[in-house]
Amino acid sequence: MLEQTMSAYKKTATLTMNRHDNAVNKLSPNYLKQKIIEGQRVVGTWLQSGNSTFAEMIGFSALDFFIIDQEHGPGDLQTVIDMARAAAFSKTTAVVRCPGIDIIYIKRLIEAGIEAILVPMVETADQAAAIVEACRFPPLGKRGDAAHVTRSSYYGFVQDYHQHASDKLMIMIQIETKEGVNNAAEILSVAGIDLVFVGPSDLAGSINELGNTGSEGVTRLINQVINIAKKYDIPLGTVPRDTKTAEELFEDGFSLISVGSDVACYFDFLQNIIKQE
Repeated sequence: MLEQTMSAYKKTATLTMNRHDNAVNKLSPNYLKQKIIEGQRVVGTWLQSGNSTFAEMIGFSALDFFIIDQEHGPGDLQTVIDMARAAAFSKTTAVVRCPGIDIIYIKRLIEAGIEAILVPMVETADQAAAIVEACRFPPLGKRGDAAHVTRSSYYGFVQDYHQHASDKLMIMIQIETKEGVNNAAEILSVAGIDLVFVGPSDLAGSINELGNTGSEGVTRLINQVINIAKKYDIPLGTVPRDTKTAEELFEDGFSLISVGSDVACYFDFLQNIIKQE
């Protein structure tokens, strides 16, 4: 009886050790950041419905990224986590556009394991510095440490998380106002910004040309950002606009283009149905 008990114990111990050996104890790459660093052109889309099914579909499609829009779309932190999980099986990166320059929410996003954040309406170097600081552990920043329990470290299974946290996270800021363009040189001199995203719609609004993203004034401001970004060797992202297709934007020096959205595509579908009635 004792021999049988010992034999059963050894088998159980072996199985437990094998399971432990197979545990996920290393961070997966941030494929989007990796591609940008390598100089690749990347294409993605917007998700404005807060729907994890669309996130999962994009993962199956193998697009480079999708942007969960929490500036103009619905949802909370749990929505973000569910959508990121839906595509976690793939090499598609979940990006979150934050509601605004909300340092507390940014910290919650990165603790939740979001690999890339896009912060709208950045207009000063101080704002950019505060964003980067919130994303980095001391001594480089002021991010609080609870890595042993957060999703960002796979709930503690990645024990060397602190050493790789900065490499894992991609920090993108949006310049989309005339003031932001005027301060672009100071903003992009802040260390830790991985990409600057130009927002033509709000840029047009900031110079009283709302809805006219192809105007000379908007084009002039965008070209200013392009030139400054090249000077500081910061990759560029944007959306197609009046007079500029995605391919033309790549030729202009942009690395990341986000095309269309789930809501806009379904709107077009509904419009086609209405026209056929």
